[in-house]
Amino acid sequence: APPATVDAFTGPSPRAAIAPRIAPLQESADSTDGPAEESLQSFLQQNYPLFESLLLSKIPDAYSILRESDSANGYTIFCPSQSVMEGLDPKRKVQISDKRNEEVTEKLAAYHVITNGKVTQERLKREDWTVPRVDGVAALNIGGVVTVGGELRVGRSKSGGFMGWGAKEDGGVVIGNNEAKIVKSTNIGNGVVHEMDGFVAPDLIWRYFDQLRIPGF
Repeated sequence: APPATVDAFTGPSPRAAIAPRIAPLQESADSTDGPAEESLQSFLQQNYPLFESLLLSKIPDAYSILRESDSANGYTIFCPSQSVMEGLDPKRKVQISDKRNEEVTEKLAAYHVITNGKVTQERLKREDWTVPRVDGVAALNIGGVVTVGGELRVGRSKSGGFMGWGAKEDGGVVIGNNEAKIVKSTNIGNGVVHEMDGFVAPDLIWRYFDQLRIPGF
């Protein structure tokens, strides 16, 4: 049988012109399972309350949509950690909470959600051995993912070095142009929640927030 197409994935890595098709994979050892009876909503409210209340809840019928996804192809959430949310500039927190910015906040949240596929770390890390290596490194099979908000690039994380020089790949995965790194992953039902060390949405989103003047800032 031909390999299944996963609509949550976009084209190949820029270094590899291949079709975005992959065969079903077993669960990654990088992921852990949440409590069997725990719902996605209760998991997020307990572990990522600021992301849940300030962002995800701003997507209309978010949980209804995710429940449908859970019973179909699964879902994926790139969830900024609680510390990332707590570390937001006070101005940003006010902008996100301002009702006049509801559409922009919804767009920001949408970049962190995939509703048509469970994208595990293993799938994101899978390499393509059908194309030549570049500088001794194999190309990633997956060059990006399509979220509700739009397309985001997928790359390898790096650590070490000084001022961006000499950093080496550390086996992790980054999402988006800001290279937010996956810290850990938890399977909830037929979906997965990736804890991120930053926002995956493009910086352009914040410029829309800045168009609204807020007294005191």
